[in-house]
Amino acid sequence: MDLEQVNQLIQSGEGMLIEFKEAKDSVPNDLYETVVSFSHTDGGTILLGVNDEGFVTGINPEAIKNIKHNLVTTINSSDCINPPLLVDPLTIQHPEGLILALQIQESSQIHDHAKSVFIRVFESDIDITRNQQKLADLYLKKSNSFTETTIYPYLSTSDFNNSLFDTARNLIKSHKSDHPWLTLSNTEMLKSACLWLKNPKTGEEGFTLASALLFGKESTIQSILPAYKIDAILRIKDKDRWDDRLVLRKNLIESYLELKKFIDRYLPDKFHLEGDQRIDLRDKIFREVVANMIIHREYTSLIPSVITITETAVNISNPNIPKFHGPIDVNSFTPNPKNPNIRKFFMALGWADEIGSGIRYTHKYLPLYIPNAKPTFIEDDPFVSSIPLIWKTMEIHALSFHKWLDLPNDALHHIQKGLSSVALPNDVNAESWQDTLLHLFIHWTKLGSQIDTLRWSTNKAILGISKKKVPSWDQKGTKLDFDKPFIDEAQIFESIKKVPSWDQKGTNLLPKRSLLLINILVLTSEPIKVKLLMEWMSYEKRRTLMDLYLNPLLKVGFVSRTIKEKPNDPNQQYVLTEAGRLFIAGRNI
Repeated sequence: MDLEQVNQLIQSGEGMLIEFKEAKDSVPNDLYETVVSFSHTDGGTILLGVNDEGFVTGINPEAIKNIKHNLVTTINSSDCINPPLLVDPLTIQHPEGLILALQIQESSQIHDHAKSVFIRVFESDIDITRNQQKLADLYLKKSNSFTETTIYPYLSTSDFNNSLFDTARNLIKSHKSDHPWLTLSNTEMLKSACLWLKNPKTGEEGFTLASALLFGKESTIQSILPAYKIDAILRIKDKDRWDDRLVLRKNLIESYLELKKFIDRYLPDKFHLEGDQRIDLRDKIFREVVANMIIHREYTSLIPSVITITETAVNISNPNIPKFHGPIDVNSFTPNPKNPNIRKFFMALGWADEIGSGIRYTHKYLPLYIPNAKPTFIEDDPFVSSIPLIWKTMEIHALSFHKWLDLPNDALHHIQKGLSSVALPNDVNAESWQDTLLHLFIHWTKLGSQIDTLRWSTNKAILGISKKKVPSWDQKGTKLDFDKPFIDEAQIFESIKKVPSWDQKGTNLLPKRSLLLINILVLTSEPIKVKLLMEWMSYEKRRTLMDLYLNPLLKVGFVSRTIKEKPNDPNQQYVLTEAGRLFIAGRNI
């Protein structure tokens, strides 16, 4: 977390995920209630040194060392919060004074402070200790959300690879020499890390699935999760099979180390000077990528985690219980913990930072590793990540798009600027406008048929190619059906080529509604007002444009307003979302 993020939180004001507290010389008395309530709800950030009105009052510089020490030792002690929580306060030098930021993750456990249980409701911490219904609801929520907390009462220390505990201590010590876990025994460490639990409803107690995954012998893990596997593949020369492969069924600590070595073996390193610090960009990016893959996996799934290195990208597919479906926008996403206890241990090892940092750091450092490149993260089952190693955007075809859509000259610069942020798929021959357009036709059709929100009466596909306008649509008795999952690209290309100037005039292939949608998506690649959109599209009826095109695109999440809280603001503009960028570029959503 940096000063810019802190200022954004202060401007947002207190709420479900943000709390301000004054702390000139000491820790405020009600801090721990908020820590517990955040851990039970959706997590959140506490800013010490900011008052309720959002003004920075600062922390006395002479007191900050003691405050941080008291926070760490108290929150990590079961005498204050039981079970303990791992919190590492961050010092932010604000122009108005020192601020301490505490980022609290949603926990998989029920915690109490002074024997009381709290939850977050709007801006308040509510004591539910004596409310049996709310307590039962909270227990149910935790048990349904986090499979890592499954208790295995017959799991014992003999099922662990005990040499790993020394490895873990050395890693923790190199990251933070005064970490409270360093002085604990193996079992005490596991209990402090919430890897040994007691279910207060049933009385069942023992080591958890997370403890087995982190420290278990390979035979132990396979007996609990026989389908568990991480598959790392290098596919550059042999594209049908692989050039090298690493299959892992062992604990997460060793798996992380071996995956990092596999990536380092095949990807070039590159260094960057940040201030006076020399940063290894490969390590910075793929440390986050590998840690995220391990931390956020759903381990009860029968599907393996797969990381594939190709000439053009590193692609990751990870079993997941999605909180929503679709691409993640780094500027507006709310991170959700999947395995908070595994994450907590990886943070202690120095392999992960606060929740959401993996996506933010990858967005920050990837453009320095591959100039201008942007990663793609899609929340689904599986969770899909793509880290491009070659960066191509639709800007190279801006002039062709401009001609194909028959837009006025004034729109060309706007399109060039907008399409410079829209990445082409890595497997498309970016230099060929015809190859690119063919790919887009096929992809628009396949994806369009899946978007029920935008059904048109004549075609289930949003962007279906008009059969009436394409001669020889049926070839050799085989009907081209765009509702089927498989589409023969060669057949489509042969059909389309028979339409004169198919790659120059979109009106020869697309129905009018489809063509208008493409116009809107291309023009909103850069923020634009409705008035200018109508002018460039030669469209006269604003109400019809909104009802038939812009509102459905807003509803399906391809376009968003720049001023969300005031839809009718005179300065309102419309712009592509991350999902819209992926769609218009013919990339998977």
